Amino acid sequence: MDNKISEHLGDLKLIDFMYANEERNEARLVLVTVGYIDDSKEMQNALFDKMEGYLSHIQSEEFKRDYPQPNVVIEVDFDETPSQITFANLYACYGWCESCGAKLCVYVEEKPLTITKDEIGNYHVHFD
Repeated sequence: MDNKISEHLGDLKLIDFMYANEERNEARLVLVTVGYIDDSKEMQNALFDKMEGYLSHIQSEEFKRDYPQPNVVIEVDFDETPSQITFANLYACYGWCESCGAKLCVYVEEKPLTITKDEIGNYHVHFD
């Protein structure tokens, strides 16, 4: 399973891309996935362990010194539509990111999307 995780998520301890967008006055950290992110417990845990690393990094003094922009974005890019469980888990990450001072942006096949939850608990994906 570790080989499958590294094929889809890369090194869990590394940030895939990080840059400043001066026009938007933001720092952007990009988590890139490759292939289908399934609903296995191992894959879901690995994805969120990697996200946790991103959120921990934005709290560091090094990050704050190198990226003083007031807006921080955690971008998660999927090159294939992930499982419904992934969408459900990502829904909870909006608040997690916000509590850490970042905005979560999710893209599937380079299209931005928003995940919502209806009153009976179903998750819906809306392409922006």
